[in-house]
Amino acid sequence: MIFLVIILAVVAGVLAFLLFKEKSSSDPQKSVKTVTKGILDRGGVGPVLAVTNDNEVLFYNKEFVQLFPEIINSTSISTYPEMVRLFTDEEYVSEVLSKIYEVRQETIEEENVQGKFVWLVDITGHYKTNKKLTELKEMADAANKAKSNFLANMSHEIRTPINTVLGMDEIILREATDVQIKSYAENIRDAGTTLLSLVNDLLDFSKIECGKMEILPVEYEIANVLTEVINMIEIKAANKKLEFKAIVAEDMPYLLFGDEIRLKQVITNLLTNAVKYTEEGSVILKVDWKEAGDSSVSLIVSVIDTGIGIKEEDLSRLFVSFERIEERRNRNIEGTGLGISITKELLELMNSSLNVRSEYGVGSTFSFTLKQGIRDRKPVGKFREKYAYSNEKSKKYRTTFVAPNAKILVVDDNSMNLSVVEGLLKNTTIQVDCANSGAAALELCNDLKYDIIFMDHMMPYMDGIETLKNIKAATDGPNIDTPVIVLTANAVSGAKEMYLQEGFVDYMSKPIQGKRLEEKIVEFLPEDKYVMIEYDDMEKKLYQNLWKAVADDILSEYQFKILDIPMAVESAEGDKDCVIFLFESFRDNVDKNKTDIVSAYEKEDYSNYTIFVHALKSTSKMIGAQNLSEMARKMEESGKAGEFDYIRENYEAMINEYDAVVTEINDYLSTR
Repeated sequence: MIFLVIILAVVAGVLAFLLFKEKSSSDPQKSVKTVTKGILDRGGVGPVLAVTNDNEVLFYNKEFVQLFPEIINSTSISTYPEMVRLFTDEEYVSEVLSKIYEVRQETIEEENVQGKFVWLVDITGHYKTNKKLTELKEMADAANKAKSNFLANMSHEIRTPINTVLGMDEIILREATDVQIKSYAENIRDAGTTLLSLVNDLLDFSKIECGKMEILPVEYEIANVLTEVINMIEIKAANKKLEFKAIVAEDMPYLLFGDEIRLKQVITNLLTNAVKYTEEGSVILKVDWKEAGDSSVSLIVSVIDTGIGIKEEDLSRLFVSFERIEERRNRNIEGTGLGISITKELLELMNSSLNVRSEYGVGSTFSFTLKQGIRDRKPVGKFREKYAYSNEKSKKYRTTFVAPNAKILVVDDNSMNLSVVEGLLKNTTIQVDCANSGAAALELCNDLKYDIIFMDHMMPYMDGIETLKNIKAATDGPNIDTPVIVLTANAVSGAKEMYLQEGFVDYMSKPIQGKRLEEKIVEFLPEDKYVMIEYDDMEKKLYQNLWKAVADDILSEYQFKILDIPMAVESAEGDKDCVIFLFESFRDNVDKNKTDIVSAYEKEDYSNYTIFVHALKSTSKMIGAQNLSEMARKMEESGKAGEFDYIRENYEAMINEYDAVVTEINDYLSTR
């Protein structure tokens, strides 16, 4: 009996041990606590909830109870949608505790427990910071947008009166005969141009800030760039009685590849600043070069002045926008304080940098090195002598074409702008109709056919874009295919692209210059509606004797058999140095130009061949090679008409004439 009792006790003990062991190993509470311990250790104590895959409650902590007190009496969360969403949402907002939580989820995959759990991380402080940053960003974006709108409106509001001033002034310069009046008009032009440059600085600054400033490389002659800059700065330096020198390496390749507009702007800014801040002494422009690998060079440009210099402690402020160093001392110097800042940004866009060395009270040196491609290694030589004639200021205006049978419409709500365009085009004899509103333009467009329409953008009641759309909407109207060019003072970045998208064929920013306006008209006017002219009859009579004397002088130096020297003198407007330059330019470019023609002919690429002989037609006429010009003209017409047999039959004769012209030019130049 005792033995039996002992046996039963042992069996009961074993069963109790086994049952206790099984319960312990399958206790979901213990398993979940084990799983969640690592999470709590990593993320700190926060609200935690664990459930089975069937949403049965396995575990929660006291922090979770603070959010959801009802969990205490619940065995499942299925009836609590807000808790269920914790397993799908990324954030939870507690209105009771005024807190925002990030929700993090994980699965439970233990031997006897399958489920999921979430733990909530308090991100209230982080959220508030982000919200504040977002609000600040939105405020900054709104401020930038307001600034852009301001610049657009300012551009329009300022450019509109400048357009009137400079336009009317150009008409005075064309028509005035009194020397004193012309002098006054030139002063107005200089002041107006300065004002315009200030506006342009602001617009360039806006483009750079918005990241919309583009570098557009093209093939260009470095001598042309330097000549335009030097001619402009020489006048400013002379007005302040400063010595100005330009030292340019004569062996530098003359034909380069890069953004000539921005290069010119950078050099002009540096030289203009040097003249501004130099009261006595000199300003020197040095341009050198060195090889920079295959088909490229490094331009080395330095501007040296004997001006006021810059204190060492002020050098760091030199590139701060809208800020002028030593404001009290330099308060009378014109400008926006943006020139150097824009120059630095432009150079960086072209993968260069601006270097500054300065000694206070002694002077400064601004320099940069800029990599450019090479298109022709022929050296520039003494380009100043060749290009001296290009100073446009001293030249008298000449109408470039007449078009008595052409009709254009100009639409602008500013009557002065209409008067400017009419005045600038007076000598072209083109028919100009004017409309002072979009509605008036529509009335005219319903009844009359125009060759070109110039349309202002910002007009009351119906702006230029709406007017354009109404013109094009009249499918049976006479002007549905008429090219419409926007004529506007809205010159901020992206404006041109916007206007092209709206349906305008081109864009002209105010102030309008007579030469640019005539060029734009010729570009879009049908060829049968205009005739290009070199000069009018009155000017021909006025300059006839002078030009004849120049022609006689050249003919006394050499007995020409091919070139019509009087014609060449007319092209050079009576300037003998210009005649020589035209001859040299024609000779220096013959290798490239002739190679283009020969290559296109041999490849039977008559499309490009026609383009190349078109260029030869005008350049040969310019130097008095009348027979070669006529031969090129016939070749061009044949190319356009598809008469390729004529090209093949006469090609060799034209090339022989080409060679004969070059030989005569070389013979003449060798005698000088």
